[in-house]
Amino acid sequence: MSSRVTILRDAPEGASHEVDVNDIFFSVTDAKGVMTHVNDVFIRYAQYNADEMIGKPHNLIRHDEMPGGAFKLMWDTIEDGRPFAAYVRNRAKSGSAYDVLATVTPLPNGGYLSVRTRPMTDRFEAAGQLYQEANLVEHEAKANGVGRRERAVIGAEKMGELLPDYDAFIRDALPAEVQALEDAGFTLPEGTGPIYEAARELYSQLDQFMVTQTAIKNAAEELRKASATLVEENAVTNNVKAEMENVVTEGASRTLLLAPLQVWATMRGIIDENAASLAEVAEDLYAKTANARMAIALARLHTAQTAQFSTEQGAQDSMHLLVDGLEVDVREMDDAVFLHSSFRRRVELKVKSISELTKIPLEMIRRWSQNTNDSSMGEEVAPLVAQVNHAMEAADASIAQLQRSAEKLAQAPSTDEVRAALDRLSEAVR
Repeated sequence: MSSRVTILRDAPEGASHEVDVNDIFFSVTDAKGVMTHVNDVFIRYAQYNADEMIGKPHNLIRHDEMPGGAFKLMWDTIEDGRPFAAYVRNRAKSGSAYDVLATVTPLPNGGYLSVRTRPMTDRFEAAGQLYQEANLVEHEAKANGVGRRERAVIGAEKMGELLPDYDAFIRDALPAEVQALEDAGFTLPEGTGPIYEAARELYSQLDQFMVTQTAIKNAAEELRKASATLVEENAVTNNVKAEMENVVTEGASRTLLLAPLQVWATMRGIIDENAASLAEVAEDLYAKTANARMAIALARLHTAQTAQFSTEQGAQDSMHLLVDGLEVDVREMDDAVFLHSSFRRRVELKVKSISELTKIPLEMIRRWSQNTNDSSMGEEVAPLVAQVNHAMEAADASIAQLQRSAEKLAQAPSTDEVRAALDRLSEAVR
């Protein structure tokens, strides 16, 4: 799949080799990107031996098709202390290309831990299109005599222009890629011993925690959609009121028709404000949950690599570094759990407020609609009444969805089992 992705337009076809579904690359670099650890999988695909790689900069395997802007984005992120992930085309010693989804995690004691896998989803296609545009501006800048570092800045700016929220893109991409790997048959290696068994248990606990976080993400998405729909349908009723002022007659009939709509319109601003505020909370919750899901996906890769190393000789130091990386992953999950309780309470209060605010106005509008349908106000009014009925049904549905979504968030997630499994793994690695 990945070998068909174009990241540099009009690039000549060259030799390539594809990464196996069950292969995980492992490397560690110092703060300057010089390799200190590599695994057999990395050696096999890069086609360099360990002595040729250790002590060399990681860009030893950089492919000419990759824009400098992608690596500028990487360094900006990891030097800020945040994990990074990107689709990358590498070049082996023979010149053959191979594609990976690369992740980089800043380690607590300095340096960077990277694991890489085969790209499995069509998100690489989207990244490839982004890289094409970055390459265009970088190559144009090179032709104009601009230096390498400045070209990378230009490329990164172009990528930011085309994809303003790269973090959100990769937060969704990494869990999807890990899931696609597993769907394609990725499994932990066969093994025995306390380290292997602890890694296997952690992998299972991470899987269960991913289910919990995915449910929260879905509930947050439902909250966002229901809040937006409520605001939209409130606006419909307000528009109907404006139209009715143009078609109804003066006097008592006008007052009877417009009074309930006027009450609803008056309440609409308050309801909209609460709905918009709820949407913001849901957006924050969604983002924090997306961070947690990315951390879980990273942790699953780190755990799988630990399980692999547990079946090999001489990998003790590498496993220590992986446990350090897992500590970073779990802290991100802890952060999401801590914030969830605050978000959950705010959601409950906002949903309750919206439900109470809409109860009386909706009942007034419902009676108004029934009475107006039963009256002889003329054909001009009937289509407007139909619009109001539709708005009421949508508002009812939105409020019901808000309440269901809030209920889904009522049960607080916990990393206790994940943390306990990681502690067992850490003790076994020692």
